[in-house]
Order: sequence, then C-alpha cells, then structure tokens
Amino acid sequence: MNLSYQHANPSKGGGSYLLRFRDVTRDRTACVLVDSGVGVDLDALLGDDEYLAAVLLTHAHLDHYATLADSLRDGAPVYAAEPTAKVLEDVLTEGEKNYEIGTTESVTDAIRPLDGWQTLVPDVEAAPVPAGHAPGAAGFVVRFHDGSRANHLLFTGDFTTRRVAGYPGFRTDLPVDVDALFVNVSTTDDFEETLTESLFTIIERARAGSSVLVTASALTAVHYAYLLGHLGERLNQSTPITLAGQAAKLYADFDYDVPNVETVPVFDSANDLLERGAVTFAGPEVPSEGSAHRLFGAIRDDSSATLVQLTGGATEPVETAACTVYDFEVVNHTSLSVIDDLVSELDPIHVVAGHGPRRALRDFRGRYDERFVWASDDDREQTLYADGRWSPPPWLSETAVQSIRAQDWQSNGARFGELLEDGEDALPAVARFADADLEAEGVAVERFDAQFGARAESGGADAAVPGERAAVSTDDVAVSPDRDAPASGSASADASSPDASETAPSASETPASDESEAGGAAVPEAAVNETETFRTEVLDRLADLESSVTGTRLRARVVDGGDDVTMLRLLGDADLEHGEEIAVVLADDE
Repeated sequence: MNLSYQHANPSKGGGSYLLRFRDVTRDRTACVLVDSGVGVDLDALLGDDEYLAAVLLTHAHLDHYATLADSLRDGAPVYAAEPTAKVLEDVLTEGEKNYEIGTTESVTDAIRPLDGWQTLVPDVEAAPVPAGHAPGAAGFVVRFHDGSRANHLLFTGDFTTRRVAGYPGFRTDLPVDVDALFVNVSTTDDFEETLTESLFTIIERARAGSSVLVTASALTAVHYAYLLGHLGERLNQSTPITLAGQAAKLYADFDYDVPNVETVPVFDSANDLLERGAVTFAGPEVPSEGSAHRLFGAIRDDSSATLVQLTGGATEPVETAACTVYDFEVVNHTSLSVIDDLVSELDPIHVVAGHGPRRALRDFRGRYDERFVWASDDDREQTLYADGRWSPPPWLSETAVQSIRAQDWQSNGARFGELLEDGEDALPAVARFADADLEAEGVAVERFDAQFGARAESGGADAAVPGERAAVSTDDVAVSPDRDAPASGSASADASSPDASETAPSASETPASDESEAGGAAVPEAAVNETETFRTEVLDRLADLESSVTGTRLRARVVDGGDDVTMLRLLGDADLEHGEEIAVVLADDE
C-alpha cells in the first residue's frame, strides 16, 4: 500500500488534509478527509478513480467543518470523538442559519461517534485521542497496514496540552510509535494570562454588583461557564451564571452539571436574564446579532452594567457604550515550545506542518534536521510512503536523505511497526474528568485565592472588592490613574462604576485576643490565623477606600464639546498622560 497526502485548503488557512491510500489490488483509490474547513473543494481534488471513504472531524469550530456538507459524498461516514459528535447536530443547525455551509441534514445523518479503533477501509483504521483546545476536541491516530507492517500517522488538529472545560489535553504517552506527525502550528503564547485576566474581570465586576453580559462563541461560553462555576465553588461564592441561546444547547448536549450554572435556550425578555451581581453568556462573540445583540440592547445605556467580549481575533468588538466595555482576544492554541517538545517526544520520521500563517510554516522548514519536514503552503500531492518505505521530500539532496535515515535508524531501527495485541493499543479516551482542576486548565488560581478567597472563608463571600479607581470631581476632585483596566484586554470605564458604592466591613468586627479566658484554654492557632487574615483584609480594604477619596484634589469646569460630548477642563495641574482612564465623582460646591 502507498500513501500520499495533500493540503485541501492551503490558501484558506490550511488544517484540512486529503489522504490517499493506493492499493494495486483495488480498482479505486480510497481517500480520507481530515477536517473540511473553509475552501475545501473535493470536486477539484478527487480524480475519477478516487472516492471518499471517510471524514475525520477533529472538533466543532467553523474553520474545520465549514465545507462538510459540500464535501460529503460516496456514502462516507463522518467520524468524530463522542463528545463532539453529540453537539454536531445543534452546531450544524445553527451554522446553517448564520453561515453559508450548505444543507447539513445529510451530514447529521452521516455522523458516527468514535471512542476507539474503527476500520475506515480494509487495512486502514483510525481512533481519536484527546487534544485540549476546545470542549470535546480530538486528534486522530490513523493506522495503515502494509503486509505484516503497521504504520501510524498522528493528526493533532488544533491542540493544547492544557485541559479544556474538564476534557484532557494532548498527550504524548501513546502505546503506538508515530511515524508521521501532522501538526497544526497556529500558536498563542499568552493564552493563560488572557484567560486568567478575563475571568478575574468577570468575577470582579459581578461581585461589585454589576450586571455582566459576556458575549462569546457557544463553545467558548461553555468553557468559561465551566471555569467560573468551579471557581465559585472553590471561593465559596455563589455568583449566578446563565448560558443563553446556542451555548445553553451545547452545555446540555455535553451533559454538564456545573455549580451555579443554569441554561436558558430560548428567552422572551432580555431583562429576565440580566441581574445585578450575575453573569450571562450569549453569542455571537460581539453583540451585533443574535442573543448577544438582544441582551446588549438591554444594558447598552446602563452605566452600572458590564459588557465583556471574548473574541477570536477576527471580529471588531464594541469599544464604547454607557456600560463598562471590555474585550479579550481568547485564542486557545499551543506554544511553539510545546510543538518542539511534542516532536521530540513522539520522534516521527515525518513532520507535516499545517494550519498556520505562511510565516509560521516557513519557520518550520529545516527546523528539525533529523526528520523529513513538510511545510509547504500549496496543494500539491506529496508521497509519504511507497514500496514499503517512508519517502523523503523530493527537494532534499541524497546526502541529506541518507543523513536523516541514518539518524532515524539509530533512534527507531527499521520502523517495522509491529502490530500490538488487542487491548495493548488502547489510546487515551476523549472523556471528561470527574473532578475539576483549574490549574491544569491554565487558570492562575492563586490570584483568585489572594483577592477573593480569604474573605469568602471569613463569611464575606458576597462582599465586593472596592476598585482602585481614583475620582475626579467637578468641584474638589481627587485624580489618580485607573488601575482596573485588564492587562490583556481593553476596557472603556464608566464614570459611575458600581465599585464606587462598595462599603467596607463594619469596624466593630474586631479580632479576638490570642487566648480565651473561658476555662483558660488557648484559642486554636488556626482560628487566630483566620482572624488575623480577616483583620488584614479589612484594613487593606479601608486603605483602598481611603486612596479612592484622597489624593490631588482639583476643580474642573464643564465645557460643551458638541453633540453627545462633554469635556472637563481641569483648573489646576494634574500628572496625567494621554489615554489614561479616570473615574469622575460629582460633588456639591463647598
């Protein structure tokens, strides 16, 4: 059997591959499509003597299923890991309404959930492996036989080694030897920082008493609801979380049951879903249409409300409104160092790079001198295996080929690919963990513990944290920089923030003495520590309040700047720079 591959959509971002398994004993060539993203045209790719035997779908993001309806033919099934298969009907139904993806009824009928090895055609099998990246996402191991030899291809799809909404990340401890690695090379270095910052912003605004609307894609909304629900449980707080519309449907399809999360697939009144101190998720990722648009209309002019937009970087977020506005670019890809580690640990002879910008693909050319690296951005068919041997790229010199083969021989011998006994080739399951592990998800939980944890343990879980905003009054005004804006996102701060109304705990809540007079018994050390922690927390919050009402006090004069524009002219010097955000507190003349 001979094997070739072809990039099916290199000009549209890549990530879709067409595999051809040629067997001289068969009249027609069986082809397997891995993902069917934007720009895939099987009418142009398949020859007269070729047919589509199966489609392997890694996950339910649009750029991986956009042409699935047009690609499907020849009675081919669509295999997906079981969690993704469960949500596909709702994903495709909604996608058909909003995008030009064709009629999806035939695709729905062709979906086959996969949780182990499945024969695609004689001598070719596939099985899913966890991939992180998105809830229920998977990579695939494809095995093909050539006589007594078993060879293995590994498709990562979009992947991370982090957990995602309880689903495991990508693993390298596989029971099979990987001969050819097809790796998606889109990378993000700051995802964990952005994830933590955006979660912190959502929780902080809700605890300040704001009605928080979070707009996101449905899968991202499910991901965040999972994290927020379990963060609330960890912090002993009960911030209500509501998933509206499509996100609610996918949450149910995945069969989640997360603390403090409820779902409303269909709603009549936007106001019924928006409450002070609560968080509501809706799509799409910017409130230009759909449920997000309806809900944003209810808070747009509410200065005490908050809009948080979680985008993938391809849309223009709302930047200003009467409510406080934030946006975060949340792209859950791996890092380049993780890809390097993956290649090193799996030790394949072939590395096929795809689904990345052209600059990233070029960087992979020659990156691994001891392997055959394919990092092209064209749609030429390339032979990987022929006549019982792994084939080199045609552009390599004979000297380079012999050097790579010699190095691979030292590491892996002849790569005979011995077939394992039944049960020995069991792969990691694409199944959700029973227990949440927020650190494994990439959340910097120590930040939440430090800001919210001690107060929650002391019985003040519902008390909000006063922000570190300084005030500017039109009379006697305090001015200081706004330090509430997220480091990884952008914010449009409101002048009448809910934070300004926060109050510190009563000063009568004083700490107990080190020892108790009752019975002469000493107070347990844990109780003393808890009391001291609470006392420190109260003092810190009082200091925050003091800093928000003291400082350089200035007067300001209102200047009419035209329609919908009001300007303040400060009547004194202030150490402010262009672009700084400040809060304004109006005060009576003294």
